[in-house]
Amino acid sequence: MSAWRAVLRMARRDALRAKGRSALVVAMIALPVLGATGVDVVHRSGQLTAVERADRLMGRADALVGAYDPGRSVEQSVFPADGVRTLPQRPGSETPEQKRAATTEPAALLGELLPKGSTLTPARTGPVAAVQTRDGLAPVDTFEADLAGDLWQGRLNLVSGRAPAAAHEAAATRAFLADTGLRIGDRVTVRGLESTPFTLTGAVESPGELNKSELIARPGELYQQLDAAQVVAGLAPQSPGAEQAAAKKAAWLVRLPAGASLGWDQVRELNRYGYTLASRQVAAHPPADALARQEEVGAEDARERRMMTVATTAAMALLEVALLAGPAFAVGARRARRQLALLGAAGGRPGHVRAVVLGGGLVLGAAGAVLGAVVGAALVAVLRTRIEEWGGSRFGQLALRPSDLAAIAAVGMLTALLAALLPALQAGRREVLDGLTDRDPVRRSARWTPLLGLAAVLVGAALALYGAVVAPTGGMPVLAGLSTRTLSVLTGATLAELGLLLFTPLLLALLGRLARLLPVGPRLALRDAARHRSRTGPAVAAVLAAVAGAVAVGVHTAGAEAQDRASYRLEQPVGAVRITLHGDADVMPQLRTAVVQDLPDLGERADLYEAQYVFCEGCSSVVSAEGGPRYGQTVTGPAVVGDTQVLHNLLALRDRTAEEALLAGKAVVTDPSYLHDGKAVLRMQGNGMEVRKVTVDAVLVDRPVGQRYAPVVVAPATIRGLGLQVVPAGAVWLPTAPVADRAEQRAAATVARLAPHSEFGVERGYRPQDSVVQVALSGFAALVVLGAAVVSTALAAADARRERVLLSAIGARPRTRRTVAGLQAGLIALLGGLLGTVSGFVPAYALLRSRVAGMTGAPAVLNPADIPWATIALLALALPVVAGLLGALRRDDPAGWRG
Repeated sequence: MSAWRAVLRMARRDALRAKGRSALVVAMIALPVLGATGVDVVHRSGQLTAVERADRLMGRADALVGAYDPGRSVEQSVFPADGVRTLPQRPGSETPEQKRAATTEPAALLGELLPKGSTLTPARTGPVAAVQTRDGLAPVDTFEADLAGDLWQGRLNLVSGRAPAAAHEAAATRAFLADTGLRIGDRVTVRGLESTPFTLTGAVESPGELNKSELIARPGELYQQLDAAQVVAGLAPQSPGAEQAAAKKAAWLVRLPAGASLGWDQVRELNRYGYTLASRQVAAHPPADALARQEEVGAEDARERRMMTVATTAAMALLEVALLAGPAFAVGARRARRQLALLGAAGGRPGHVRAVVLGGGLVLGAAGAVLGAVVGAALVAVLRTRIEEWGGSRFGQLALRPSDLAAIAAVGMLTALLAALLPALQAGRREVLDGLTDRDPVRRSARWTPLLGLAAVLVGAALALYGAVVAPTGGMPVLAGLSTRTLSVLTGATLAELGLLLFTPLLLALLGRLARLLPVGPRLALRDAARHRSRTGPAVAAVLAAVAGAVAVGVHTAGAEAQDRASYRLEQPVGAVRITLHGDADVMPQLRTAVVQDLPDLGERADLYEAQYVFCEGCSSVVSAEGGPRYGQTVTGPAVVGDTQVLHNLLALRDRTAEEALLAGKAVVTDPSYLHDGKAVLRMQGNGMEVRKVTVDAVLVDRPVGQRYAPVVVAPATIRGLGLQVVPAGAVWLPTAPVADRAEQRAAATVARLAPHSEFGVERGYRPQDSVVQVALSGFAALVVLGAAVVSTALAAADARRERVLLSAIGARPRTRRTVAGLQAGLIALLGGLLGTVSGFVPAYALLRSRVAGMTGAPAVLNPADIPWATIALLALALPVVAGLLGALRRDDPAGWRG
């Protein structure tokens, strides 16, 4: 121990003596630790405890009951949001509980099943309504809650103003106020309830959905009135599917009397009736049976994918620490070679020399790890509000877990120590005479090194792809609680990155051969970089590690967003403007004119019609198109009636064959399942159970699944020829420029004024939502890349002090010296950026492939158009330019800084 104390004293004194180099070393270690700490704090803060999650779900109540499927038996997780399934059942085998649930009013049934004295408060989510804004109409979610008490605190928090207390007072979320331009004290009018506007008295927020636009009225002042307005308009939901969907929204907050409780037995009892129960008691103390049910109902594959992402990110971060710290210690060992040679000349053994270098790694590694952990946690604390707003949800708390921070700092310090191991071994093998004479002999790289690198890249990529696609899902943990899939992906990604590092000497040698074709400055820069590969290689590795992490985060984020966008189903082409008419058709011309006045530059209009079958005087039904069988039933879809402009605007289709077929009286079919032996089948409901079918010659224009906005289109003349009526149903435009939100609100208000029961909308398409962890990963990855590029090139420049002194001694001008320094820095960043870009694709592709593995009709893993080329170009091309400029602008002092 006394020897190690002496070694650590020497390391500390050397670090204080060479403050510039020590600061760079500490920065290289602190950067990845800072990033890992920041992501960990954000991730932990976003992970809600059972109590916090219960607060956001049920406020201050004891439980939340939901009418999921009354009359059927269900199974649920501890929190129903994690998974609920309806159990299979044969017809005629209903249990007494199911029969009772199907015939009893829900509130009465719950009053019998819950402990006596329980208080039920309705918590049903309301319909989407349209409200008057400063610019027109805007859609908004609705809710009823008495915010005067503390029942809803935690689920709906009052952030400004006061709770609604009088009739026709309401609160609104801050997102609603921002979207509509309204403020507290303003009056807001809900479409259909124009005679009773609401006064906004307070602003609230839902901690788990900060971007939710919602209007909250007092109980009994909104839902019934909206339903009545719908009935008056003749728009009340009539289909069994719509009624069932509305029934599943029914929910109640439960407050228990003193001494009462709701355990897992009560959860299972309510499940037998078709109700779900989220109990605060069960959430805080889940029994083993509840956890087993959680595994059965929950998405095991999704959890494994999350673990795969976290483990791979952690492994890449550790490798990044090692590769960033490695060049720092290599530079330190070379700068101290004379001092180490004196130690050897005084009788020190190679082990003593290695211990001195490792001691420096321990001292500087500890300083960098502690600094990175402290600054990373402080950054999250300072930027907490912005991070929450970017991610769309509040933290449960600022989770600064000492065990996590200590583990990250310890791993960072240990990784830094391992990074100092190779320089220590090299210093121990260096000849004493070489160190005393300050010589740095150049050693040729082994010829097998690039071949080994190629093999590592291929094996790593194959292993990562195997883990993402082939390896079994949900396997038993193999090592450190990780499954075969997870271990395969993270091992493959790490191996591929290390393999690319082995290509660095070969690339430097090839660049050195090209130097003879260049002017003096670039020639000196390339030859010096190729000759001193032991100095250039670690710096390239540092940039490679940082860029690989940033590219992996960027490509995975962009690819996941593209997959989600591909899974999103549009109702019409993006940007399409549509009016759907309900009621008096005579107002349609006025509607079209008004919309065009509010929204100029809409382009050509396509008129939409509806085919109706009149089977008696005053009796009619809507004609639909018949598709193929699905799940044992015949599928039907809308039969759109219109001319060729409908093909252009509603289907975004310009096909000469389809247009000619429509004009010739044929139907245009976009979904193959709606084509029956070359014909389209039109289905109509007559009197009683009568079903009539007619066929129309059809032509198939096969469209991608996501672009089948209308399965069948028929011309109005064809419909009339079949003896059916054609009724105006709306219009659709497909403008070339997007419609602004305020303009949409203005047009919606116009349509609502002229035809209160009509619908107006603009198809906005898929809108991505960033998660808190995703925002943190992207931000810290960018920070680490920038810091790594600056610090690694600065270290390489510091290590080249002797060459700069030599250039000055032989008469090189300052411009030449700056050119050499700038080109060397740019070369390091360029090689690291290019290799890091290739390396970052391996884990990103594997993780994206795992997202869609086993999915039926899954979207593409990664299309070239979805790759963030701008970000990659910035990292691979702009980064070298910035590094080169920094290297060239660095103060040119031939004497250099000492240490």
